Amino acid sequence: MFNPTHMLISRSRETPVQLVAGPKGYWLYTEKEWLEGRDPAFELRPKLGFYCLGTPVVGFRLEPMPTTVEAQQPQTATIQQ
Repeated sequence: MFNPTHMLISRSRETPVQLVAGPKGYWLYTEKEWLEGRDPAFELRPKLGFYCLGTPVVGFRLEPMPTTVEAQQPQTATIQQ
């Protein structure tokens, strides 16, 4: 099941990706790659940066998926006399 954990952000688009540990760093699966069972095009290597199909690329960053936190409503206590 595809469960995006991060957003891969370039100058022109934001793509939800699932980060999976790989032999040289982390693989960044898109939903299409995950569902088709293909190898991911993007890889993040520690200290070396992003790679696309084995070639270093620049202009990309990775951010955690935004989470929605519902504001908790303060509960009022009812005092019975």
